[in-house]
Amino acid sequence: MSDTARIYQLMVLSAWADGKVEPSEALAIHEIASADPRFAGLVGKTGIAQEMKGRIDKLGLEGALREAASWITQREDRELAFRCCARVLRADQDLAAQEAEVLATLQELFALSGDDVKRLLVGVG
Repeated sequence: MSDTARIYQLMVLSAWADGKVEPSEALAIHEIASADPRFAGLVGKTGIAQEMKGRIDKLGLEGALREAASWITQREDRELAFRCCARVLRADQDLAAQEAEVLATLQELFALSGDDVKRLLVGVG
């Protein structure tokens, strides 16, 4: 599976952070995937979304998040994933505690410093 597909998985998992996917979060995922040419060749988005819901049911949100994130190794892809997930999480204009935890987990998994996070969040939501 490509890093682009893994990033898409992380966006879907981010949308589920508070236990439900808001329409604004689904729209954010669609807009990100439509606007970024790196997602142009990604097929089976509905299947990916269903698979991620199943992973949440099996592993819990944090376990599914850690699993998907572990496959992304390139710094550039990690930063893209963090920015995309932040956009999805902020799409409903309400960053709940569970959603903030997703960003904190990604920061940890991707070894991003506080300065990295500040830089990556500029212009997000």
